[in-house]
Amino acid sequence: MDTLTKVLDSLHFESSFYFSTYFAPPWSVEVPQYKNVARFHYVTQGRCWVRIPTLDEPLLLNDGDLIIIPHGSKHILSVEPDLAPLALDDALEAANYDGSGYLEIGDAHHAHSTQLVCGHFEFSDEFTHPLVEYLPDTIVINENDGMEYTWLKDSLRFMAHIAKNKNPGNGAIIKRLSEIIFIQSIKHWNEREQIQGGFLVALNDPQLSKGLRAFHDNYSASWTVENLASRAGMSRSLFSERFKEYLNLSPMQYVTYWRMQNAQRLLIETNSSIDLIASTVGYETLASFSKAFKRTVGISPGEYRKTKVEALKN
Repeated sequence: MDTLTKVLDSLHFESSFYFSTYFAPPWSVEVPQYKNVARFHYVTQGRCWVRIPTLDEPLLLNDGDLIIIPHGSKHILSVEPDLAPLALDDALEAANYDGSGYLEIGDAHHAHSTQLVCGHFEFSDEFTHPLVEYLPDTIVINENDGMEYTWLKDSLRFMAHIAKNKNPGNGAIIKRLSEIIFIQSIKHWNEREQIQGGFLVALNDPQLSKGLRAFHDNYSASWTVENLASRAGMSRSLFSERFKEYLNLSPMQYVTYWRMQNAQRLLIETNSSIDLIASTVGYETLASFSKAFKRTVGISPGEYRKTKVEALKN
């Protein structure tokens, strides 16, 4: 598994909400901002303007285009760029939408209606990564991009097809497809754009990427700045400087961060002893692990496990 896939897999999508729409003109809907949520909209018929406060100009999506809003920013979807919007909750209430079938605004049979598949990915509060904070306000994959990436086009079409009804199991299929589309879209964006900073820039750096790959392949090893730099083929000082420049973390801060992410997951998802987890994530003694964990997470490993297990029961 490559480094980017390992990181994306660690994000743990908690849920994936979706619905299909029939919007007849004139229509305009405002989608609120939510924490730890990435939203997506896929146009299956017609067109759609997207307005986001952080963008100078609205974006036009046509049939076959996909937009992902990685940070869940507030945005407006509309048939024309200057229409006053209806709040999403009000639109759902006005349409008597119960979570099944289509969300309809206006005459669904209107010749110029817009059809969308909309959804979001909710990230766990527990599992984050510097990768996410450096993602742009929007990632747009248009129909022409889809022609080059057949996996995307086929996945989107299949998702649109099964989203037309709520047959048993379709929700799980949509969830898995949504996750795949999100991950592959980030990879596509990474290949297409000239990014100036962040984790993806480090992965694209021919030297830093070697150090990151070596670490992620065996994160529990006895890593130091010196041996990470050696794996990258760089001096200690240059490696540290470039690493901090791209990730806004020192190499050893990142080592600790990744180990703690894995320790948290093991504490929640397994019955392994804390001693074993400490060893698994790269600490020689329980004392050093517990000290690092409390410094990073704020509570001891035992308290963390107890709190999270009780929360899951409730």
